[in-house]
Amino acid sequence: MKEPLRETQSEGPDPLGVPALLAGRPEEPGGEENPRPRAPRTRRTFGLGDVLFFVPRLVLRLFFPKLLDRYIMGELVPPLIFGWVLFIILWVMSIELFKLASLVARGARLDAVGQILGLRIILSSSYCLPMAMLLAGLLAFGRLSGDSELIAMQAAGVRNIRTIWNAFLLGLALSFIGLALNEYLIPPAGRALRYAEETLKAELAGKLAEELSEQRAFVVQDMEKGELSRVVVARRYEPQQYGRPATMHDVTYMQYDTARGDQQVQAIIEAARAEYIGEDKGHPGTRVWKFFQCKTQMMAGYTAQGQKWVMASDDQTLTLNKTPQALVRDQKNATDMTYREIKKYIREMRTKGVGGRPLRELDVEAERKLSIPFAALVLGLIGAPLGIRKQRTTAGVGIGLSLLIIVIYYACMAMLNVMGQNGQVSPAVSAWGANAVGLLVGLYLTLRSG
Repeated sequence: MKEPLRETQSEGPDPLGVPALLAGRPEEPGGEENPRPRAPRTRRTFGLGDVLFFVPRLVLRLFFPKLLDRYIMGELVPPLIFGWVLFIILWVMSIELFKLASLVARGARLDAVGQILGLRIILSSSYCLPMAMLLAGLLAFGRLSGDSELIAMQAAGVRNIRTIWNAFLLGLALSFIGLALNEYLIPPAGRALRYAEETLKAELAGKLAEELSEQRAFVVQDMEKGELSRVVVARRYEPQQYGRPATMHDVTYMQYDTARGDQQVQAIIEAARAEYIGEDKGHPGTRVWKFFQCKTQMMAGYTAQGQKWVMASDDQTLTLNKTPQALVRDQKNATDMTYREIKKYIREMRTKGVGGRPLRELDVEAERKLSIPFAALVLGLIGAPLGIRKQRTTAGVGIGLSLLIIVIYYACMAMLNVMGQNGQVSPAVSAWGANAVGLLVGLYLTLRSG
């Protein structure tokens, strides 16, 4: 007769193959009661990375107390920095590097070329922030979508709009950073760049050196006894080179009546070019310029008949108490001025009766100083929802898509810029039109993503 089964306790390995830990017994051989001693924990030491990222981490914890927000920001910031550096390199290499290399081959000083290259990098930094924000949204949300992390967030009750909100906040922060760059860093860098380019052009005469700088319209005020006497608006300026005098092209010369004290325009002379003659020997301290292919308009009230008349002439010698050096120093370029300085200068010119394309260009450039930084917010709203895809994609797809969107976006902005300078649309529409359309597209994509 078989004996009933009895519970036996084996001191060897578990006959059923169940680990000793799950069976509630120590795993030590021989049935010892005491478990194996644990290894002591190693203390975490602070390194250079903790010091460098202490302030960013503190800012994230202060402004983003929730772990989800900090996690999304941690996904956005690395591709943002990568994209910023990438687009600055592409921007400078595609526009300036070949010209600068050619200048080095022609004998330009390396320190001057390096200075110009560094200043060009500073000037391009503001333009590349919106591009970097677009790439960051595409890459970060593309990875979250490809790894199904967004699906897990949705399962936990977090909608895609909630995660895209972080891209909106980062784009808004970059917009204000771009405004600060345009107001405090870009103007002094632009003045230093113009001075370095003029110095290099004086050393290396030639067409390639002249193409180095972007010639824009500028306005020069000429004062006498503390009152505005003349205003000269020129399309392009060429410094003196190898016996050729300093020359202004497409010049408008406005003479004011200082005797009445009401700042009325007495005469307007339009000329194809003007060359610097020098000091007037008959009137010491007065400098003159020679204007060619002139069209002179005398205003009504300053003629014997009391009517405006127009006269054409081959050349005229006119007073302009500005040396070529002072002309370069006093010319007004939108890159060299802050937004407030440009608007103040435009108001002053319009009260003096100056108008036309040069002031329209300055007005458009003033609005662009605000609209381009806020393109980071717009492109961030476009890039984040576009990055949410079901299939997993590589970083190359994100870079290619961002380049395509950037080309379309800046092509629209350039077209509106030309229309604004021509007076076909207002300066506000010219500068903000692309942002308005991009914002509507971004909001539509965001709402569609859920």
